Amino acid sequence: MTPLEELRALYEQWRVLTEEEGAAIDREDWTQVAHCQAAKNRLQAHIVDLSDLSRAEASQSQLRPVLEALLKLEHANQERLAKHRQHAEAQQEDLNRSSRHLRKLHQSYVPPARAHWQSYS
Repeated sequence: MTPLEELRALYEQWRVLTEEEGAAIDREDWTQVAHCQAAKNRLQAHIVDLSDLSRAEASQSQLRPVLEALLKLEHANQERLAKHRQHAEAQQEDLNRSSRHLRKLHQSYVPPARAHWQSYS
């Protein structure tokens, strides 16, 4: 197998992992997202090594469509993550607001604790 063929195979593995990652993001399966990202990190080292071997101009132009498709998939996953993060931040703010409201209610209905200190004069 030539370095170019090997690169194509690695990029195909990357594509599959990126699609799995996107599905995991949609399911909010963060363990699977982490697994996919770790697998892609391992692939990255192999891709860099093979890229160094196949620096020919022809191979770069042949891989351009593959790389552009991968970039689109990665960008889509970034957008998915941004939406989930915004949703989580909104939920956190709602929880914080509810917590503040409950504290105020608690203060309204529960008398303050009496101080245990007394003044001796």
